[in-house]
Amino acid sequence: MYFPNHRGPAFRPVQFMTMAASLALGVSLSATMAVPANAAPTQTAVARTYQMPLGDYSTPVGLSPFRTGGSETLIPIGDAALMAIKGAAKGPVQADPTEVAAPAENAETSGPDRLGLSRICNTNIATGFAPSDIHGAASSSRLVVVTNVDIGIYSTSSCGIVSRVPLKSFFGAFAPPSSETMFDPRVLYDRRVNRFFVTVESRNSTNTDQNQYIAVSTSSTASGWRLYRFRLSRGTSVFCKRAANSFWDYPNAGSSYYRWFITANDFPATGGATGAILSIDKIPSLSGGRITAKCFRNLQFNLAPPMVRDTDPFATFISTGSGSGSVLTRRDVRTVGTASGAAASDTQSSKPSFSVAAWTAAADAPQPNGQKLDTLDGRFQSNSIQSRGYLWNVHTVNSGGRAAIRWYRLRKTATSSTVSNTFTFLSNISTGHLFNPSIATGSGLAGAPALITASRTTATAGSGRAAHLIFQGLNNTSASWVYSVAGTSTSEFTGCNTMARGSCRWGDYSSTSMDPTDSAAAWGFNQLINGTSQFNWFTRGSRGVVNLLYGPAAQK
Repeated sequence: MYFPNHRGPAFRPVQFMTMAASLALGVSLSATMAVPANAAPTQTAVARTYQMPLGDYSTPVGLSPFRTGGSETLIPIGDAALMAIKGAAKGPVQADPTEVAAPAENAETSGPDRLGLSRICNTNIATGFAPSDIHGAASSSRLVVVTNVDIGIYSTSSCGIVSRVPLKSFFGAFAPPSSETMFDPRVLYDRRVNRFFVTVESRNSTNTDQNQYIAVSTSSTASGWRLYRFRLSRGTSVFCKRAANSFWDYPNAGSSYYRWFITANDFPATGGATGAILSIDKIPSLSGGRITAKCFRNLQFNLAPPMVRDTDPFATFISTGSGSGSVLTRRDVRTVGTASGAAASDTQSSKPSFSVAAWTAAADAPQPNGQKLDTLDGRFQSNSIQSRGYLWNVHTVNSGGRAAIRWYRLRKTATSSTVSNTFTFLSNISTGHLFNPSIATGSGLAGAPALITASRTTATAGSGRAAHLIFQGLNNTSASWVYSVAGTSTSEFTGCNTMARGSCRWGDYSSTSMDPTDSAAAWGFNQLINGTSQFNWFTRGSRGVVNLLYGPAAQK
């Protein structure tokens, strides 16, 4: 999520106020708004190509050539919006009936067949932007890691850097202007086709133009890429946004057998914010063909897309809402055909919601020095996993004034939505806060391995600094879960509590990517701190392993 931390000629204060104003005025975040007359439901894009250069071409904090006036750039949800969400969420907290005893820390941290971590890799570093927007995915030989504002390729066996470049270099074939910033990146690995899928959005500091960029690797090594661009707004022309001056934000990535998916939030100049879905031709993109994106607008805010692991033509999108809730709203997108342009025939429909235990957004998480890190608004921060009629996802909730992570196993049919399992994990350290989670599971079969990536802070000096945790267990129970510490920050952010939002920006999301060579292992990607400014961060990708005496075969 992007906004500069300085005021200049291009500063757009309306974007800071949109969600806050809608909450203050009681306007629904998913209110239906008028669609501009010139907005089209589909858009076609043609491919460009890019070959990753060997070596590191990123620039460390203080040296980034893509920052306006050389100043550091903050990429938040917007101070007023965040404060409104947090304020709305505060109130009496009821006991969560699904809360379970916290998983214990696992002492085993090495060996591919031992419960714990088999590999820890340092990945992208700060280049003058915050938060990190860390997201990563793994093939059998490569890690692809995206952050604000770089993409890096690493070896899964040695952790060595293969290539790292700024996003503007990566998408340079489109000749982006100097006033354009690319941010909010995501990446996933589709093991059915052995390709990586990257999404990046942009804003322009001199106008309201925005683009949604995507890239599809030509192989599992991520050395070659095919690039596409969808113009969300250019001048008065609009695609998928509700108006040229609305703001497309927080895009999330998913996939199915036939499609790539992107969800986003759309903040108008006035009125309530809504959600949108892009359903994009997948099969033609694998060979660099022309592709079409179908847009579905005016949907629920904070929709999470699925990674559909089977051949189900119905992809299920779910939303927690924002700040508090007791239902997960559901939308299904039906995909039709594989040819170029087939996405234009896709349809979406509203389905029954999932009823869940009431929750409120967590308070911000204090570091040992008392300075707080943002825990967001209780949204699903990464994609769901969909397989065999079930979905899994995880979010941050308030539990007795502490941040906890709640994960779901959901059952869906064409006509019903039921909750099969819900579990809330509270830190086993009494002052601990768990937040910024993501989840993955190796199979849709009950009892398959599942892994969760999350952040943790506690009040303990040193060891209580922001940590990167990986939880390991089974996808249908809270029993026997453990966690391993993949890394602990070497420093703490300062000055957070006196900022307008009352906290320092953190992560915006993490990611968990199953290892395609092992259905009981996954890579977790998260942010850590190496300085006192929120612009001083680095990231890690760590391979967690669940040790089972038996287990289902990896599901294709």
